[in-house]
Amino acid sequence: MPEWKKEIRKQLAALNLSPTREEEIIEELSDHLENLYEEIIAEGATTEKAYGEVLSSLNQNDLLAELRATKRTVTLDPIPDGLLNSGHFFTGLKQDLRYAARMLRKTPGFTAVAILSLALGIGANTAVFTIVNTFLLNPLPVEHASQLAAVNTAQAKKTSEPLDLRPLSFLNLKDYREKNHAFSSLAGYSSPMALTMSAGSESQRVFAEVVTGNYFDTLGIRPRMGRFFLPDEDARPGASPVVVVGYAAWQGRFGGASDILGRTIKLNNIAFTIIGVAPQGFKGVNAIFGPDLWVPSMMAEQVLPAQQHNALRERAVLTFTGAGRLRSGVSLSQAQADLKTIAVALETEYPDANQGQTVTLRPLTEAAIATNQRQGLLFGSALLMAIVGFVLLIACSNVANLLLARAAARRQEIAVRMALGASRWRLVRQLLTESVLLGLFSGILGFFFGYGGCQLLWSFRPAEFAQNLVDPHLNANVFVFVLVVALFTGLIFGIAPALRSSRTPVVEALKEEARTAGRSVSRVSLANSLLVGQVAVSLVLLVTAALFLRSVQREYLITPGFETKNLTVFLLYPGQLGYDRTRTEQFYKDVRDRLATVPGVASVSWAANLPLFSRAQTGVVMEGQEQRKKSEAISSVVNTIDLDYFSTMGIPLLAGREFTQNDREGAAPVAIINDTMAGRYWPNQDPLGKRLQLPGQKEFRQIVGIVKTADYQTLGEAPQSCVYVPLRQNYSESMVLYVRTEHDPSQMIPSVQSEIRNIDPALPIDDIRTGTKVIEQALWGAKMGVGLLGVFGFLALVLASIGLYGIMAYSVNQRRREIGIRMALGAGQASVLHLILRQGMMLVICGVGIGLMLSILLGRALSKFLYGVGASDPASLIGASLVLLTVALLACYLPARRASQVDPIIALHES
Repeated sequence: MPEWKKEIRKQLAALNLSPTREEEIIEELSDHLENLYEEIIAEGATTEKAYGEVLSSLNQNDLLAELRATKRTVTLDPIPDGLLNSGHFFTGLKQDLRYAARMLRKTPGFTAVAILSLALGIGANTAVFTIVNTFLLNPLPVEHASQLAAVNTAQAKKTSEPLDLRPLSFLNLKDYREKNHAFSSLAGYSSPMALTMSAGSESQRVFAEVVTGNYFDTLGIRPRMGRFFLPDEDARPGASPVVVVGYAAWQGRFGGASDILGRTIKLNNIAFTIIGVAPQGFKGVNAIFGPDLWVPSMMAEQVLPAQQHNALRERAVLTFTGAGRLRSGVSLSQAQADLKTIAVALETEYPDANQGQTVTLRPLTEAAIATNQRQGLLFGSALLMAIVGFVLLIACSNVANLLLARAAARRQEIAVRMALGASRWRLVRQLLTESVLLGLFSGILGFFFGYGGCQLLWSFRPAEFAQNLVDPHLNANVFVFVLVVALFTGLIFGIAPALRSSRTPVVEALKEEARTAGRSVSRVSLANSLLVGQVAVSLVLLVTAALFLRSVQREYLITPGFETKNLTVFLLYPGQLGYDRTRTEQFYKDVRDRLATVPGVASVSWAANLPLFSRAQTGVVMEGQEQRKKSEAISSVVNTIDLDYFSTMGIPLLAGREFTQNDREGAAPVAIINDTMAGRYWPNQDPLGKRLQLPGQKEFRQIVGIVKTADYQTLGEAPQSCVYVPLRQNYSESMVLYVRTEHDPSQMIPSVQSEIRNIDPALPIDDIRTGTKVIEQALWGAKMGVGLLGVFGFLALVLASIGLYGIMAYSVNQRRREIGIRMALGAGQASVLHLILRQGMMLVICGVGIGLMLSILLGRALSKFLYGVGASDPASLIGASLVLLTVALLACYLPARRASQVDPIIALHES
């Protein structure tokens, strides 16, 4: 019989242990080595080979090597307590990290699965947080964004209606800039508008903003190339045709040409000189959509639509939003009080334009997102962050289960460390170090997963707006988020296994055989609890994704109030090519006449508004209701239309008549309203023959018809008022061409383009949308959100299935002896298969039951964001449950099948 005590004493000789402690360790380890020796002999090895393997395991034991390195410090001279504690902490931390890395290298399979699971969860969180950070937390890539405030016109008196924020007139903005004491600088910018840009022989549509000369200086922006506007270029109307190009436009539209400065381009057929390129990542102060270029405010008349040509001269033309940088020590409320004082004076001095109006301020970061978009964006962001948080929780639960299984195999290692004097706290710290190191490695991989996910997600944005949509950007916030999540994740999934492992009974563990450590009921119970939680959370995520998917499907079925089938719209801007009014009106007539003769074209018309992209105007006045306070001015969508518009769109006429050839300039002004406006402002009356006045117009228009209400801004919106006016009485230089075909419109598009080019080959015809595409664009945000929900729900399902498979495989491995005994006593493969499947599926069914209850509760909370789908939608609940149960059954079947194929003789021999 080998002398194990002698060999152990040789290993401990260099540790300088006390005789008593050394004898205790020798007794405990000798029993362990003897058991291991007998096990190897039982497997058929020779005595020499068994002796060599046991001796090798003792000589190469990482724990003894580490303890030998640390215990030598006992013989050193005494060190003061403070220095001792400090030195031990950093020395111990270094040792913990080194040992943790060594242990992870020794189990590459476990390490790879754990890192991949966590990286998927962290990557999902990183992707969503990057988007949230880009649009909500850090939407403006400008200098000291917290010092900037947006300035808008608002109603002087509060009403029950939502706050109506409107732009400022240029003259009012100028007065605010010159008379205020709160801002060190106050600039102005318009909304992005479509212009026709000609560079050489090619024409294309671009988006531009008209800005004051101090716009870039106020924001603290520095040019990538060239310069920004000089004071002289913002002093005289029409005198300085210069333009600044955005970085994305420089790269995409000009190929990143190094000689871009000094080039001449034409905007709306007027020559402009490029003087600078904005820095990379800056696309204006809109968090989502930015312009291609910026034009100085003194060139407003040359680029703004005809109805805004007097923007520099009339206070009633509201064009600019103010962007001011607060002086040091001035708060937003103080600045608001200062500007309101000026607003009162302007109302007194210019009552015709400013009566009932005041000014309102808010942080520019808040104004970067349109008011009607902010609530949806906040809700979507919060929902996605919650969902990816649950996905990460499932990943953590998976790794915790893996650690619990791994702890069973490390019981003897931990027992040896405790036998050699390691405290429970020291073991917990070591095990947590391994977990945190796993978390950090997962965080690094998850960061790349998240970044790649963002790029993949953003590749699905509409191609026609790709250069104008703000790109998700990485900054310090994202890096700190990933680091915190990685560290927190390591602690979350590591704490329970670490605490449980540190309670290992030393003597019992050392006497256990290496491969038959026995099944810990408490350990499996904890793992089962984690698994039930995984299944429940996975079902909640699947049900949530299903609810929103069905909601979007129902939105596709929404009737927008017009017929989208066989409808195509062409965005044309003849006025931007220098057409005067006579030529533009003739162009509209020629297009109608030519297309009416094209085979397959059913009807043609023109309208100022694009479907589902209309804007409401405030200031509609009803004759006989002029006493209505201006602070309670009526808002309505206003659309200029040509003949046959309603038949082309499929909007039914409910009363009165449509517009005719006689409704032209010089004839009695007329209008058609929708039934929502009729019922709201003339209840229990006949609106036909009544008169109304539109914003910015002096004459009253007689109502000659009533049509059915449609959706004007979003699908499924609350009914809102709309006024239609005839094109012949309300000239517009830019219109949308509506063409209804008899068959598939995509086949007719080339014919329509050819006819238009026959009239004017230089006119750009690159923005074409079918009715189906209009609906898809309106639902793009919702579809992207549902797509993400589906991806994260699928990811949760995969992680939960892996966790289920892992714990079932571990359970089968630990029960091999039990299974062998059962089969030796006559149990067949079918009964063993049924036993294991029942064990796994019982856990799954418990999780599904809990998940269904949670899903119903969550559905009620989300019900107001769903369209046409109830909180307890049976299809969503049953469908998600069946998917989960099917995948779970497969995850349970594989380990159960392996268990049913256990050879009883081999299983009993191994035990």
